[in-house]
Amino acid sequence: MTKEFKLEIGAYLEAIDMPEIFRKRVFMIYEFYHKICPEEIKSVFVTDYLNEDGTRQYENLWFFSEKCIMEAKQFITKDDFDIMQIKKITSYMEIQKENYDFNKATEKSKISLFFGLKIAIQCQIKASKENCDYLKEIILKYFIPNLMK
Repeated sequence: MTKEFKLEIGAYLEAIDMPEIFRKRVFMIYEFYHKICPEEIKSVFVTDYLNEDGTRQYENLWFFSEKCIMEAKQFITKDDFDIMQIKKITSYMEIQKENYDFNKATEKSKISLFFGLKIAIQCQIKASKENCDYLKEIILKYFIPNLMK
């Protein structure tokens, strides 16, 4: 991991108010994926949502390379990892948003990305508050270009 990428990940995790103990887990999982992914990992995203009382719950951890996406499901409590190709196989995308203009997130913003792959896999990535801006970037960088292939 380059120093710049490590700083980028750290800044992102801090921006979404992730506690330090969970941040350490993110870096441990990154090291695992770094060993098995045949490409350089270029982006990270944490699926989150807000409980009824407004507290943030972190759910799944995603890493992205040029051709692959990696998901650590329930990453805080489990070691459940997958890796799949994304290049040229994204077949479906649905974006649901609430209080989000696709420009700048607010405290009330929410967004969910549902996507399907030609290999009959469907996934969901969701975000709340400022994390919506990060998910927007993931959508634009990894999903839109692969949907159009």
